[in-house]
Amino acid sequence: MRDLEKLKNRIEYPFSKDSQDIWSLPLELKLTNFFKNLLPKHHKKRDQKVKIWLSKNQESRPLSENDFPLIFVVHNGRPFLPSFLDHYRRIGVTRFVCVDDISNDGTTEYLLEQKDVDIHFSNVRYKDAARSKTWRELLADKYGKNRWYLNVDIDEFLFTGCNSTMTIAEYANILYSKRVYRLPAPMIDMVPGGNLCDAVLTDHIKPWEVCEYFDLDGYSGYSKSGGIKLYGGPRKRLWDANAELMKYPLIYWDEHTSMGVSIHSPRPNYRNHAPVCGALLHFKIFADAEIASKEALESGQYFDGSREYKLMYKYFNEQREKKLTYDQSIFFENEGTLIKHGMIRPID
Repeated sequence: MRDLEKLKNRIEYPFSKDSQDIWSLPLELKLTNFFKNLLPKHHKKRDQKVKIWLSKNQESRPLSENDFPLIFVVHNGRPFLPSFLDHYRRIGVTRFVCVDDISNDGTTEYLLEQKDVDIHFSNVRYKDAARSKTWRELLADKYGKNRWYLNVDIDEFLFTGCNSTMTIAEYANILYSKRVYRLPAPMIDMVPGGNLCDAVLTDHIKPWEVCEYFDLDGYSGYSKSGGIKLYGGPRKRLWDANAELMKYPLIYWDEHTSMGVSIHSPRPNYRNHAPVCGALLHFKIFADAEIASKEALESGQYFDGSREYKLMYKYFNEQREKKLTYDQSIFFENEGTLIKHGMIRPID
């Protein structure tokens, strides 16, 4: 029955030029969502043992009405920080609020030097914070409801199709005027076009200048009442990881909002279907992929016993041919590349 539902509600990705209602729901699922929304809201009780606090080197600063905040969680993400902060500043983020999960690679020190970053620490690690969900909810509650947030990871770079023509605040205001309260955006895994050993990220280079290619085909997914499920990309093609790609990085946070059972399916679920689609360029594969996956595996912090990192480590440990592209790999030039190939559905 479940396989029949997936087939019946299958979605097309990348989108064709003729795609209309890109995340369309069958009538029965629309009715299910409608009636679920009439029921009293019962959020899963948050673990009260999880605490966060602002760095003692910083002063608490409330957001202004004109601020546009971004929430992120980081553990040893120092190589990403210059590109990450620059990318989101360029599209209009004015405040970064984060939890630093015991970084020891210079991340903490670098972030403390940034005037627009509020850095928090916690009494628990990533796994015990419901794999960051609790931290993200605590940050959103602290900085205020009834406003938009970007909510991403340090290796994710959002493209809306309008990055060069409007700020993220202007984009969010248009969504809100259309009664769209979050932006679906799949993770587009990027891989280097040359030899893996040459794929090294430094302060003065963008991740997409190192990992320049994405997969054009091999994606599969379906709509369900809880949201959009999408799978595929290089991780599936290379080491058969069934990673869930869909996220909602731009989200309007109000009293009804929570991370739900997964960051891939925030609540209320009926908001997860929208007539637009962005893309999160996702950078997980560099020259240190074997070492990084082994460290992640040994940390025991990740989902399903770090199953994906087991597959990733096995692949890079055994693979002698390190070329990761194939005949349907597409070179990323700029945001227009994503629009041209149907990876983004821009706002009307």
